[in-house]
Order: sequence, then structure tokens, then C-alpha cells
Amino acid sequence: MSLVEAVFLGLRDNRTIKSAYIERVAQKFDLFVAEQRFRPTALLSASIEATRQGGVTGTATTLNPTVSWLTPTGAQFQFSWSRLQTRGGGADAVSDVAGVSFTQPLLRGGGLAVNAAPIKQAQLQERINRLQLKSTVTDTVSTIILAYRNLLQAQEQLGIARQSLQRAQDQMQTDQALVDAGRMAAADLVQTRADIASQQVALLQAEQQRNSAQLALLGLLAMDLHVNIVAADSLKAEHVAIDVDRAVSMALDARPDYLSQRAAVEQARQGLIVARNDRLWTLSVTGGVQRQTERGGGVVVSPAPGTPLTGVAGLPGTSGALGLELRIPLGDYTLQQGEVTAATALRSQEMQLADLRERVEAEVRDAVQGVELSWRQVEAAEIARGLAAQTLQMERERLQAGRTSNFEVLTYVSNLRVAETQALSAEISYLDALTTLDQQLGATLDTWKIALRD
Repeated sequence: MSLVEAVFLGLRDNRTIKSAYIERVAQKFDLFVAEQRFRPTALLSASIEATRQGGVTGTATTLNPTVSWLTPTGAQFQFSWSRLQTRGGGADAVSDVAGVSFTQPLLRGGGLAVNAAPIKQAQLQERINRLQLKSTVTDTVSTIILAYRNLLQAQEQLGIARQSLQRAQDQMQTDQALVDAGRMAAADLVQTRADIASQQVALLQAEQQRNSAQLALLGLLAMDLHVNIVAADSLKAEHVAIDVDRAVSMALDARPDYLSQRAAVEQARQGLIVARNDRLWTLSVTGGVQRQTERGGGVVVSPAPGTPLTGVAGLPGTSGALGLELRIPLGDYTLQQGEVTAATALRSQEMQLADLRERVEAEVRDAVQGVELSWRQVEAAEIARGLAAQTLQMERERLQAGRTSNFEVLTYVSNLRVAETQALSAEISYLDALTTLDQQLGATLDTWKIALRD
């Protein structure tokens, strides 16, 4: 399996990503509900009851639909229509009452900014939710990449262990030939046998590490744990030049946590607008028009618009009203408390944003330095591996000529194994450092050409 295939399977089957997308269903519906704030709503109520009074039975049927509408200025409009139909005692009566009423706040609850604040807060929350989804996918993809490279390193380490064991066995054959030729003491073979046993232990440990890395990757990909997954990519590290200042700028423009905090500051600012408006007096223009009609005889009602008929006698006709309503809260410190709380929350969010900005810059600079240092380690480890191989070859030639001991050869064999392991670790560390830097920049999805289908 290639790394690209592993990332693809992770995007398709990883349970963390699936759970994040499931949560998005409810989150998007929350935004939909918030954006319906200025759409009319309707309520339909109906009732029927049977009555008996003085030996006379009858029925009363009530139908009362109402429609309410909040406008961006804060005005509340309500249309209601009520019908009461009574039967009994040999007389039927129908009474219809239709009315329209409105309330336009002039201070508290009035204005475009305060009434649009809940929608803006919901939109900002939706932006935060999308950024959290991006962060979840980014973290998961990065984890899969690191797990894949961990498996690749374990496989390469297993290969190094097998080569080391093979070199020890070849050295045993060489030493045996020297003993048979009388050019080496038989006691020196003990060192070679001990080295073979040590290499066998290292081989078993490498196999265990490879198995653990397989299980870890299979778990991230939500695959059957019995699958013998093999990392097929070749291990090749290439140097990447990085501009630190440009990297910091990219991170501030793309990192989900920083962008989410900016949105949180805007949410707190909208909350302060609402809290300040709540401290104002309530001054509203109110008005309404109502019309009542009757047919037949019997008891009818004249309810206020939007209220059910109650059986109170009323007169048919049209009526209207227009007025002002004023409410002044006295001695209520909870309103001021709300403003203080909202202002404190805004200042706190702004401080968190400033702190996060510094932390983002520090993390990016540290990640860039880590990449550069890792590349230097790759170069140094490659040189060390080449020199260790040359030294071992020369020492073996000297052993053939009888100019060194078997112990020295085994020492250089061990040095070569250490150098190969260090070179492998340096390459993996450099590639992992690039992956971590991508994550710090918020560029993982762009690097892998991943689009969030939300």
C-alpha cells in the first residue's frame, strides 16, 4: 500500500472523520434554524367541546390560526383569525374575528444590528464548526501519514536487522575458514557466535515493532486487523527550502485554531452589542386593527387578536388602536451585569487571540528550525553510514591479512548497524518534520489536494 492509498482509505473509513461529518448534520441545521429568524411562523389551534346547561345540550367549535413575523428592525407583526361556531338550543351562531397587530421597538430590541446579531453569531459558529472539521481531518491525515512512516521505518529496520544477521553469519564462515587454516584461534569463534545470537534477538525485536506498527495503521484506516499491510513507498528524503516569514504569514491565514479564535472574538463582539441594547428602556410603538363579523344568533365573543374566543359577548364591526408603550427598569442590576460579563468575555477573547498569534508564530518558527536541523542530521548520518561501511570493508581485508583481530571486525560490524539505523531514523525524522510543519501551517489538506465535501 502506498502512502496516497493509505490517506485515501483514511478519509473514507476513519471513524474519527466519520463522526465529525455526522456532527456536521446537526450543526448545519442549527445554522438553518437561526437564519429563519426573520421568516413568518404560523400556529394553528382548534378545539371542540360539548356543553349541557338547563337540559339544553350544544357544541362549540373554535378555530384559531395565527401568523407572526419578526422584521430586521425588531418590529413584531401578528395576524390572527378566530372562528367560533356554536350549535344547540335550536340556534346556530358563527362569529369570525380577524386582526392585525404590530409592535416596533424604538430603544431596547430595535435596530438592524441588535436583531441581526443572533444570525451573525450563528454564522460565525458555523465558520468555527467548519474550521474544527478541517482541523479534525488535518490531524487525522497527519496521524495516518506518521503511522505509515512508522511502519515504513519498522520495515526498513527489520531489513537492517536481517542484513546484520546475514553479515554476522558470513563473518562466522570467514572466521571458521581462518580457524581451519590455522590463522585464527578457535576461541575467537565465541565472539562471533555471541554476535549472531545478539543479531537474532534484534531481528525478533524488529519483527515485533513491525507488527505493532501494522496494527496501529490498520486501526487508523478501520481495516481488518488480520490484513498483512505493507508500506510500499520507497524512503527518499529531499531537501525543501523554507522562508520563515512567509511560513508564519501562511499559518496566520490558514490555521484552523487561529481562524476559529478570530471568529470567537467576533461572536463576543456581537454578544456585547446585544448586552448593551438590553440595558436600554423599552419604548415601543404599538397598534392594531380588528374586525368581527357574526352570522346567526347566540352567544358570540370579541377577543383580542391572537387569543381564542371565550364566549364573552362582543359587538361586530371594525376597530383600531395606535399608541406608545414605555417600560423603565429600576434597581435591576442584572442588565448591567450582562453588559459587564459580555465586555469581559470580549476582552478575554481578544487576549486569547493575541496569545494564540504569538504561539502560532513560535510554533511555526520552531517547526521550520526542526526541519532544517533534521536535514542536517540526514546529511551527517549519510556520511557516517558511508564511512562505517568503508571502515568495515577495510577491517575485513586487514583480518584476511592477519593484521587485526576478530573482535575489531565485530566492533565495526556493530558500528555499521548503528550508522544504518541512525541514517534511517534521520530520514524518517526529516519527513515527519515536514508533515508536522504542514500541520502547523494549516496546509496539510492543500498539500494533499483534499477538499472538504461539507
